[in-house]
Amino acid sequence: MSYEINLGHHRSWFRAFLLINLIVNPIYVRSTDFLSDNDEQKRVFHRDFNNNQQFSISDCIPFAFGDFNADKIVDIFCRNIQGDTIRVMLNNDRTPTSKVQCNATIPGIVYDALAADYDGDSKLDLFVMYKTRPDETVYRGGFLWGNRETFSNLQPINYYFQTIPTTIDINGDSYVDLLGMISNDYVNYKPGCLIFHNRTVSSFAQFNNLDDLLPNATQAVVDFNNDLVADLFLTINHKNKPKFRVYELPLIDMKLLSEYDPPPGVAIYHLSTFADIDADGTLEHLLPVCMNSDCSDSQIYVRDNDQWSLLPIKFGGDLRFPLKDDLPSPFDRIPISLKIADYNLDGYPDMIAVMKQNSLNATIAILLQNRACNNDNNLHCTYNRTFTLRTDETDVLLTDNATLAVFFDVLENGYPDVLILQAHSSNDYELIGFQNSLVQDVHFIKVMVLSSFSCDTCSHQERLPYGNNQPGQSIKMETITTIDGIKDSWIQLSAVQMSQAGQLTLELPYVIIGLGATPNFVEKLTVAVPPNGQSVKLVRTYTQMIPNSQIVIVPSPLTNPDKWHSELFVTPSRMIIHTGIALGATLLVIAIVLAVFQYREKIQDDRERKLQSQRFHYDALCGTEIRSARDKVYEN
Repeated sequence: MSYEINLGHHRSWFRAFLLINLIVNPIYVRSTDFLSDNDEQKRVFHRDFNNNQQFSISDCIPFAFGDFNADKIVDIFCRNIQGDTIRVMLNNDRTPTSKVQCNATIPGIVYDALAADYDGDSKLDLFVMYKTRPDETVYRGGFLWGNRETFSNLQPINYYFQTIPTTIDINGDSYVDLLGMISNDYVNYKPGCLIFHNRTVSSFAQFNNLDDLLPNATQAVVDFNNDLVADLFLTINHKNKPKFRVYELPLIDMKLLSEYDPPPGVAIYHLSTFADIDADGTLEHLLPVCMNSDCSDSQIYVRDNDQWSLLPIKFGGDLRFPLKDDLPSPFDRIPISLKIADYNLDGYPDMIAVMKQNSLNATIAILLQNRACNNDNNLHCTYNRTFTLRTDETDVLLTDNATLAVFFDVLENGYPDVLILQAHSSNDYELIGFQNSLVQDVHFIKVMVLSSFSCDTCSHQERLPYGNNQPGQSIKMETITTIDGIKDSWIQLSAVQMSQAGQLTLELPYVIIGLGATPNFVEKLTVAVPPNGQSVKLVRTYTQMIPNSQIVIVPSPLTNPDKWHSELFVTPSRMIIHTGIALGATLLVIAIVLAVFQYREKIQDDRERKLQSQRFHYDALCGTEIRSARDKVYEN
């Protein structure tokens, strides 16, 4: 459960609460390392959620995430096993349940779907990639226009795709475009971009001077040179070899910023991923590869400071990345991708991946925790970080025949959970969830950057475009904390929102940044959207942000960042609950002490009144006897 507050007036009351917290509950507010590696972590993910409930969706192959009905809860878009129906599964942030909102029938077999607002009405749409026949060599495309309740009928477009495209805002106008190998005649395919307006293709920009895009490879929007301006990352086919190129956005002059080759000696390249794995404020390029044709030597490379480094991950001889023959359809057509999230919220992003376990002849989900690489690990460290297999996550490891694994915040509480797509022997798929049950009181900040459009036909409460999936938004968090025993260290953590779409990359329409065990304010949170022709930089910085909160940013008006709209939703942490309990217990003890004092004072007052009453009667009795004796004397 989260609480919405005004972003401009939140600091005073929260500082007061922190002061009470320091006075009443000092055991939970202590000096702890912000970014530290805990060697004694317990199992985190459990099959059972709250009240022993389980998250499960049958006959659901997920293609995309997004808030379809604009209720601030991210939903799931999936297809059935036959591949001819798209379903929208609405999630619930109070219970791990999901229900069908609507279905859409497709005249063919669906191979992918990209969720975004393509017509600028602030309502989430779906672009579907499908084939009318299984033996077709290229993909057709069509729109399912959403109205937050249901989809329209499929509206095909007269363009064809040699590869799965990705979403991009190519010119910075907040309209989502499609980038890929595209043709309008079914024969000649060139790198190009489809730009949409008024639910039609307004223009088809072909990049004739660009080499062909490599099939089954990564095309993404990500800030590569740490200037908070999104760049275009392309994997091209250069002389029958892959090459990576980075271009400046907006893509007007095709200005090349950098290009580089993949690591040498690689037999199979999988999809690239981008994350700040060493928490230095700069995104790194992660590339899973196979060094031989049977993938028995599976590795993960990281590119940082313009050089490749091999991460010394101990997969052992029993684990490898799966080959196409190891996975059922449609996963045999899709390259492997790493899914990134900071599941333990220590500030260092972790991974989850599907791998083949040779001894059991099964595909399983492997959780990889980000750790420091030093001599204590008995590793040959060529980079300052590495990833270790979490063999204690038995619930996750025992899910055999896993075909897909991804992080997803099921209960919208800021803790990344895990979803695994499990294939059954009956040719059925089941999407099952595992709850993140961290026992440490760690903190986070969750950021969602929307588009600049608002819903003109919606009520005032529903005008914000919560359903928009905007690609390529840059996010950087900066704060002062304690790291490696050094106090007052200035930490920078970078992230990117939805750098790529399609090919089951399943990137989330928000970013969760772990803050570790410190409850301090986040000093600076900087958000940037892809530039347009009018402004090179569209950047807004927020200061003194509350931990354990979600900030939703609507960059409108687009070219005036100082007037961007923002909403803050606060999720109470365990520390706050403990503080409330401690405060309540303290007040109860004070009340009991006061009651005891009052009771004792009442008893003392009663005793004094009795003494006074006895003294009065004694004096009166003595006075009566004296008067009687005096009267007798007078009579005599």
